[in-house]
Amino acid sequence: MTIRSRLTRWLPALAVAASTALPAQGRAADAPPVVRFQDYPGHGNLLVRVARSKGWCTSAGITCELKPIPAAPLGLQALIGNSIDVALAPIEVVASAALRGAKLRTVAGSAVSNIFQIDAGSSLKLPHETQGYPAVMQDFKGRKIGVVARGSATESFFAWLMQQAGHQATDVTYVAVGAPNTAFAALRAGQVDAIVSWEPSGIMCELSKACKVVFRGSSAAEPALLKAMYGAGAGLVMRADDIAARPQIAQAVRKISQQAEAFVKNPANKAEVLRISASYFPTDSMPQGDVIAQRTLELGLETNTFQAMVRRSAVQATLQYMQQTKQLSSLPKVEDLVWDGAPND
Repeated sequence: MTIRSRLTRWLPALAVAASTALPAQGRAADAPPVVRFQDYPGHGNLLVRVARSKGWCTSAGITCELKPIPAAPLGLQALIGNSIDVALAPIEVVASAALRGAKLRTVAGSAVSNIFQIDAGSSLKLPHETQGYPAVMQDFKGRKIGVVARGSATESFFAWLMQQAGHQATDVTYVAVGAPNTAFAALRAGQVDAIVSWEPSGIMCELSKACKVVFRGSSAAEPALLKAMYGAGAGLVMRADDIAARPQIAQAVRKISQQAEAFVKNPANKAEVLRISASYFPTDSMPQGDVIAQRTLELGLETNTFQAMVRRSAVQATLQYMQQTKQLSSLPKVEDLVWDGAPND
């Protein structure tokens, strides 16, 4: 067969292949951009989980993917390294990164209340417990207090509470006990007298009767600065250059966060929110896992934690807190931490 006859034979087939390939390429070009979000164990990135499950990501013109990354600093590293597009991080972590030169912006809230709590062993005598804060802090003097790690935010938080109550941060001994599961185990075993942790440690205390919540940052009325910090908390963070290049992505993240907030806050949707959360983090293998999951969600709803707002005054209060606890050598500006399009109150 000559070259000419071969071409005559192949050209129709090539034309058909080309005609079917071009629309496919066009469809790929028109596909919604994939936006990779940081997720955590437990209830994790609840608002985005709900938005993704309800189809609101697609409606907003994006495809939401969740990438499990168990810590905020690691999430920001992945964000800066372009392994994800949206991190979930507290303002404190974003501020620390900003002072090191990172150009980041919080585009929407996620969990806007303070998550830290003080859980005390049931055998610990707390004569001032009924008086609440600040009186109860004197009952911890001379005790061993479990924190995530030495020098961690949990240690800074407890030290600040002691100082605000008129005591010295060094009036207690700090012991590294890790995250809620290991912290609870250390408290239950009597290795420490109290822990500074977050849910579900309080729920596990409640169910086991081995310990109890003495102070909950999400609902505390004092210190005044802590109350002023409500409305900042942890939010959805993007790179400033990415927002400038793709403002529609930031706008979509804001939109789905607000839609999910409205859904989560509606009591009629509680069962569905639990089902969505469980689909991402099954609790079957945990003792009383379903009870822990439900009660943790209820606490978040009771304290109005799951919100899309980023209250600027709360961000400023958080920066002031970080300065008081010596976590920052200088203060960045609020506008260097929050996107100007982020929802406020």
